Amino acid sequence: MYHPHVSGVKNQIMIRVILKAFLLMTFTGAPGLSSVSHAHQSTAALTGEWVGNIDSPGKSEFARLSLTENAGEMRRPLNAKLSLVRLEGSSVRLELSSLKLVMTGTIAGDVIEGEAEVPGTKAQFHLTRTRKVRPEILASYVGAYRFRNGDYLVIDSFADTPDTLFATDVKSGEVRAVFPRSETQFTGGPALFVASPTRQTLTFRDNGGHRGVHVIDLDLKGRQSGAYATRIPIRQEEVTFKNGDVTLAGTLVIPASKGKRPAIVFTHGGGPQLREVFWGLGYLFAARGFVVLSYDKRGVGKSTGNWGEASFEDLADDAVAAARFLQARTDIAADQIGFWGLSQGAWIAPLAASRFPDAAFAIALSGGGLSPAEQELFDSEYELSKAGFAANEVNDALAFQKLKNEIIASRDKWDEYAKARATAKDKKWFRHPGIDVRGPERRDDPFWTHMRRFYLYDPLPTLQTLNAPLLAIFGELDTPEGVKANVRAIRQILDQAGRRNYTVKVYPNGRHNLLEVPPDNTDEYVRLKRFPPGFFETMVDWTTTQLRRRAPARR
Repeated sequence: MYHPHVSGVKNQIMIRVILKAFLLMTFTGAPGLSSVSHAHQSTAALTGEWVGNIDSPGKSEFARLSLTENAGEMRRPLNAKLSLVRLEGSSVRLELSSLKLVMTGTIAGDVIEGEAEVPGTKAQFHLTRTRKVRPEILASYVGAYRFRNGDYLVIDSFADTPDTLFATDVKSGEVRAVFPRSETQFTGGPALFVASPTRQTLTFRDNGGHRGVHVIDLDLKGRQSGAYATRIPIRQEEVTFKNGDVTLAGTLVIPASKGKRPAIVFTHGGGPQLREVFWGLGYLFAARGFVVLSYDKRGVGKSTGNWGEASFEDLADDAVAAARFLQARTDIAADQIGFWGLSQGAWIAPLAASRFPDAAFAIALSGGGLSPAEQELFDSEYELSKAGFAANEVNDALAFQKLKNEIIASRDKWDEYAKARATAKDKKWFRHPGIDVRGPERRDDPFWTHMRRFYLYDPLPTLQTLNAPLLAIFGELDTPEGVKANVRAIRQILDQAGRRNYTVKVYPNGRHNLLEVPPDNTDEYVRLKRFPPGFFETMVDWTTTQLRRRAPARR
């Protein structure tokens, strides 16, 4: 599912919005609580960082709290100061008056558990104490690790989840957040954002002069009693490069191997995106001998420009500028450079490859066969149907969305649109979250100019002229009918153009970011457990195969 108005990748910003909306929905709408800011006794025993979950029937919410002497702050799923932090014996009471929320429980060592309540609504919570770790220490653990049997573990971090690492077992696809218990030991629970009970323990240490991590994983055969993985030598280098007047800032991830290496450019999802390597995938590529370049999207982080004023062609040319920057380096094989992209990046990566004559490959995840406008129609139909809207309501919503799309292309039907919007704005479907039905009231709203830059982009000419091999990957449970339409379009376009060097893979239980979801609860996030087994390896193995096939042509 592609959301052009929000950020894409790990799609973490959209996910945080959904989480925040859920908590607000769960714990609001009740009579107010009195806001009290004093404590009956010292709360020094509570001081520290806490992570855990608030569980109500059928839902789990990840929570992070920071408690100091007689004060505190909730940091996930939203930022808010606690109005009361009280400790009486082992009894704990926390209040968040802005959400009319009371949490009462008991503390035993490094665990607080009890009941979260607003009048008429109750949930259970369980919090575990973690530790603050300096950012430079966390950064030193990020990378790729190899077990003696050749399997890999990749560890990544994200800017919006401080004091947290994310560990992905490459072969099984198992992924989870791991939280610091000390500067060298981290633990994770049974699912992505479920902190306890502990199912995985990572202890970073040297072993015979080699840096690595000792892994105990109760969910993986052969790891229950522990296994040691050696850190793969990888270095990072901060770089800048230019596309016209835009300066783009990024990071090179460079393997220790000598000689000229292949390289891959990571493009971005929709919205403001910092440099990322997708849950550690970039580190796996580097461990397998690739130089990886990820960069801040124009207008984000340390990059100049304005992503909101950019077309797909502008963004693709940023990626081409990244490839040309790589070509100019003496440690890069100039004809072994390709592109990777997820969501919006599924359009950008093939487009960049078509605009870069030496492109060796393109990898596109969760999109790229339809226009954004066409894809969003499938998304809206799926989300509204899933939410229980009647067929006639779904049809009305889609009819309005199609009319809105015509206004993006041309203002010829403005009067018809304005009349339809006056009726549509009072419909429940008009405000349904996560879909692209809505359109602004004013003819001069900047929305129209922004959308016109990319929303009607047709990938057909790009795919018809794409010479580089293409790997297109989808999660079947993203938007099922939209996935089928994308797959049909990609195959039809490439077949008719005589392009045979492409692979399409659909993972049965994958969502938009390819994490596996339960078919009966595709909105689940906190309790997810894995990517499809072999998913990361598929991308690296396919890319390596394309470069081997390309080698004879160079001689």
